[in-house]
Amino acid sequence: GYTTRNINTTSSNTTSKPSALACKNLTYYEQYGKGYQVTNVSLYVLPKNPALGRLGNHMFMYASLLGIARAQGRRTFCDPSSDLAKAFKLSNVGVIKGSEKWPVIKEQSFYDERMMNLPMQNLTIESYLLSYWYFAGVEREVKQEFTFHDTIANAAAMILRDVYVKNNASMIVGVHVRRTDFLLKIHKKMGYGVPEKSYFMKAISLMKSKFLGRNITFLVVSDDLPWCHKHLSGKDVSFMPPATAAVHMAVLSKCDHVIISSGTFGYWSAWLAYGHVIYYPGYMRKDSILGKWFRDDLYYPKTWTPMGN
Repeated sequence: GYTTRNINTTSSNTTSKPSALACKNLTYYEQYGKGYQVTNVSLYVLPKNPALGRLGNHMFMYASLLGIARAQGRRTFCDPSSDLAKAFKLSNVGVIKGSEKWPVIKEQSFYDERMMNLPMQNLTIESYLLSYWYFAGVEREVKQEFTFHDTIANAAAMILRDVYVKNNASMIVGVHVRRTDFLLKIHKKMGYGVPEKSYFMKAISLMKSKFLGRNITFLVVSDDLPWCHKHLSGKDVSFMPPATAAVHMAVLSKCDHVIISSGTFGYWSAWLAYGHVIYYPGYMRKDSILGKWFRDDLYYPKTWTPMGN
């Protein structure tokens, strides 16, 4: 059954194929019916748990919570002190008195279909929920929820304007390069992978071939700028100035197209953008602890383009 505190279920563990509800991007009325009513049963997400990562992971938690809640007619809440609430104009923010005593429920597989049919009682969800299948039916609402606060959006707009002007660019392709923490021995042992220089060169070449004749600037956002300056510098490459994680994501999300490496931060930066996305499929090594749990087919949208080193 589920991993929980103070809760028992008898649901079977079927995870091989997501349900039709989670697969199809239905409209609000198609999915829930015109008689749909929100119940008083609530779901609460815990994005402040340091073990559950940072902004990108928390976005998965929130988006998946929305999908799970909408499928079951529940209310949703997110802690107002979380990094999510500080970055986005969320509509489901609040502190519920007594919620710290609610049963805590966790998924038991990468996409746990039983999460879409939870017991009808107040629950706290404390899981990564790293599959887009959880929120595939509410993508429009998720995009609306992840609207950056004005100060963040304005800062990103100014950065992009400067890049366009300084480079006389007609198109900006964001390039996300995450390296530092994934290169730590403990993370490499767990299975996290980091793309090599060749991946970025191939991805950049593919973008150029797709948009021949355009004056493209590749804007690099990274936690390892020295490596990027050494390996990715070029006349058509610019580097993102220092800023907060939210501003970095806002910039990437407003680029015409995006190239991402590993991690949920790059994932959401690309997901919020509307153009072509190239991703590195070696995010989690197949023979690793995490790789045996991770499901590429339930993580990356089918419209994105995989590219190895």
